[in-house]
Amino acid sequence: MSKPLRSSLPLFLCATLASAACGDSGASGGNGGTSSNGGAPTNGGGGQAGGFTNGTGGASGGGEPCAQDSSEATLINQPVDIIFVIDNSGSMSAEIEEVEQQINANFAAIIDSAMPAIDYRVIMVAAFGDSGNQEICVAEPLGGIPDNDGDGHCDNIPNQPVNTDKFFHHSVDISSHDALCQLIDQLAAPDQFNLQPTGYAALLRPEAFKFFAVITDDNVSCDNYDDGNSVAEGEGVATAWDTNLRTAYPAEFGALDGPRKYSFWSIVALEPLAPSAADPYGIPHAPSDPITTNECTPSAVNPGTGYQALSVLTEGYRFPTCGLDYTSIFTLMAQGVIQGAAVPCEYDVPAAPDGQTIDLATVQVQYATAGLAVTTFNQVADLAACTDGSFFIEAGKIKLCPGACSTVQADPDASINILYGCDIDVR
Repeated sequence: MSKPLRSSLPLFLCATLASAACGDSGASGGNGGTSSNGGAPTNGGGGQAGGFTNGTGGASGGGEPCAQDSSEATLINQPVDIIFVIDNSGSMSAEIEEVEQQINANFAAIIDSAMPAIDYRVIMVAAFGDSGNQEICVAEPLGGIPDNDGDGHCDNIPNQPVNTDKFFHHSVDISSHDALCQLIDQLAAPDQFNLQPTGYAALLRPEAFKFFAVITDDNVSCDNYDDGNSVAEGEGVATAWDTNLRTAYPAEFGALDGPRKYSFWSIVALEPLAPSAADPYGIPHAPSDPITTNECTPSAVNPGTGYQALSVLTEGYRFPTCGLDYTSIFTLMAQGVIQGAAVPCEYDVPAAPDGQTIDLATVQVQYATAGLAVTTFNQVADLAACTDGSFFIEAGKIKLCPGACSTVQADPDASINILYGCDIDVR
């Protein structure tokens, strides 16, 4: 696993009365420097913002002398909200039992080991109870119900869920075909035990990136959504559901005219990818892998093309329900949560000292790896003007363009230095 990105952001404050950058300190020229190519961004990236802790320093070398403050960014992880929805129909007992085991052993445990710590919460949208009755009980340490024998299951199932600061059970019965409808309806509906009387939307944080995970062996068929077990109809379901979700809850999931703020992952009854004798249910299907109408065996009902299409649309992964060993997909999902939270691609512009203002035209963003300078990203006017090696300033934030963000995210030894010039107000 890559180590977390750290960023030290020196802030240079000019001591002259002219509106100038700091001589040869690197703060002059807002659009200078060379560019660096980067790949396409992935959902969940750009999760941190840089805060500033100021210190004092001496004059910078070269040019006119400058009073210098050095400022180190304090990187704060973007919160992540993870929403599980599980089919409670009669064929799902074994699948639910596997989820109970994996959600602590190969999901929460991996996220909890991340450094710096990830601020996450899990919301379970499914009927609470015994897996033998196709209901789910999430034990400690994620949930609040004891598992003293360490088998991944609740020792005794109480009358209602026990929520924690990281886990919230929104108990509602999910039938074979209605998981997508319930995910939207339950946002504003009380759960069975009235633990979330206004719906689970109250648990979601607007600043958090969201991960959905559906576990079902059937297709989508509820309200106006019907995937018809076909690729085209599945894609139609995905587009309509995405539009309806983001129209109703733009702050939580991303407005239609902006970036999507969620990714949808599917454990459904699709055929295995790259099966082998040692691993008959193969590896997770990547977003670039095509939607398939072929099913896994022996317990498959329908391939869930609507769920698959949502995963493709939102860069989520897919895995067969039939294998009943979800280690690989839960591990991959945990790693996705960590990556979605951990990499900074925007920084607050700090407040200027009394009597001075930051000259935004002089801002430069310098990228280095393992302490060695690589490039200076160019400043452009806005997102529409972005190139691979550039950034822009918007609403008080310095934002790396998608290409520059992808470059930095892919480098475990990256550091970012941001240099400023200033004006001194003359009254």
